[in-house]
Amino acid sequence: MIDHANPLFAHLQAETLAISQFHDTLQAEQQALVDNDVNALTALSQTKLKQVETLNHLAAERMRQLAALGFNANESGMEQWLTTAGDSGQKVWKELLAIAMEANNCNQINGTLIQKNLLHHQKALTVLMAAANQVSLYGADGQPQGLYPGSGASRGIIGKA
Repeated sequence: MIDHANPLFAHLQAETLAISQFHDTLQAEQQALVDNDVNALTALSQTKLKQVETLNHLAAERMRQLAALGFNANESGMEQWLTTAGDSGQKVWKELLAIAMEANNCNQINGTLIQKNLLHHQKALTVLMAAANQVSLYGADGQPQGLYPGSGASRGIIGKA
């Protein structure tokens, strides 16, 4: 049975809270993507970056704590620790993994939304660029341009009687 004072158990609880907060941020990002809220996305990107750094630090610390307890600092070491962790340790680990899976799924959806938004904006930009590159019907002098190439009749129609 696991000792709840065990630093690894307490660490897993802290890591679970951090991944839960990250998941909440991803859900907020998803809503901002749906709403096309650029200001919210900007703020969320900073929050998300800090949370990813925290999660990376927590994962490294978990591996350090596993090693300090005499287990391998890897997945098999975690599995070995879980055999000694009892129901409480296994429960917190399963909760952490479940939230991590939800966060991963949310992140995948956000990536799809970003790709769709990017494609939409690229199409709009292509249309705008094509329109900007079309020959103008009138020149700077107010006279029609390019109506009848080479005929000379395309110039000087306005103002002639």
